Amino acid sequence: MIDRRNIEAVSEPAIAGHFFRIPRLSGRIVGLWPQPSGRGRPWYAHLLFVFAFVVVLVGAVGEVSYGCVHLDDLVVALEAFCPGTTKAVCVLKLWVFFRANRQWAELVRRMKDMLWAARRQESQQMLVELATTASGLSLLLLSSGTMTNTAFNAQPLIMGFYRWIFDLPGQIELPFNIIVPSFAVKPPLFPLTYVLLTASGACTVFAFSFVDGFFICSCMYICGVFRLVQHDIRKIFTDLHGESVDVFTAAMNAEVRQKLAAVVERHNAIIDLCTDLTRQFTVIVLMHFLSAAFVLCSTILDIMLNTSSLSGLTYICYIIAALTQLFLYCFGGNHVSESSSAVADVLYDTEWYKCDARTRKMILMILRRSQRAKTIAVPFFTPSLPAFGSILSTTGSYITLLKTFL
Repeated sequence: MIDRRNIEAVSEPAIAGHFFRIPRLSGRIVGLWPQPSGRGRPWYAHLLFVFAFVVVLVGAVGEVSYGCVHLDDLVVALEAFCPGTTKAVCVLKLWVFFRANRQWAELVRRMKDMLWAARRQESQQMLVELATTASGLSLLLLSSGTMTNTAFNAQPLIMGFYRWIFDLPGQIELPFNIIVPSFAVKPPLFPLTYVLLTASGACTVFAFSFVDGFFICSCMYICGVFRLVQHDIRKIFTDLHGESVDVFTAAMNAEVRQKLAAVVERHNAIIDLCTDLTRQFTVIVLMHFLSAAFVLCSTILDIMLNTSSLSGLTYICYIIAALTQLFLYCFGGNHVSESSSAVADVLYDTEWYKCDARTRKMILMILRRSQRAKTIAVPFFTPSLPAFGSILSTTGSYITLLKTFL
């Protein structure tokens, strides 16, 4: 008897094993991985989401409040504002994905259909390379976030151990500067409070690893299907073997138009997918970019003003994670824009001049639409590598200005 699961496994393309590998893991940990339509969310996913959302929200409110209360001590305030701002943005990301879970699931299904449709070996190899890059960047994001959270949680323990070794006066320290009820930092609740704050940091890491990783993977997959369109356009003219003729025959022109019609349909589907992805990510990208300069500026200032080498090391880890987040948004957006506009370049390099007027008009229509590069544009921002450089430049200007007042 033939096992149906074995048949399905054999029939799956090479990209199947790389599809949203890291974001899927992080999304399931926080109970937010989009479920296929017609399949309800399991009960444990709801519990995981509620727990992650609550602990991250408590961390965001408590840390931002602590920073506002201690504005007289800039170093202490910055130590609260930096992780507090990140958690506040993560609360927004979690809510956006939870509220529109069905729309996210539909986007995942459409992306999967496009990637699974390309069965040629060279196409799958190209897609796997892009997916491997996306997985590597997502893993870098998860690793940098985990390293930062570990540094925050280990710092009080190291300092407590140091005081115990040298018999110094002890004091209660939590992983983050946060306002909590007084009874929560007294025995026997103190260990529980410490563990919950550790969980808050871990859920924050998994939340942005899922959401930001979902973005970079989606961008790389869209880049891949744009490249498949480019490959198909080249193949249309290569298969004609038109090098021996100066003008294509009526039959050759008809074949070009028929194959271009299929390409146009796929190209429109990709553009629609990109538009829907942009619509879903608009609030997330906007808030992330609005907070990016503040987070980077606050982190660098904290490193400059902090006299504790251990705290300085913690915030070096933090700035690596923050820069990784920002870079992934800009890197992904830049790849989508470049691969979209490259379709026009490929069309122009074909033997369009050998076609008749009707075919050339069709090529011109595709060319003009391709020249308007598709971008992940949100109000005030378009994620791209120039935008990444601009934010870093703005952050440097803020730091220079603030140093004149310190």
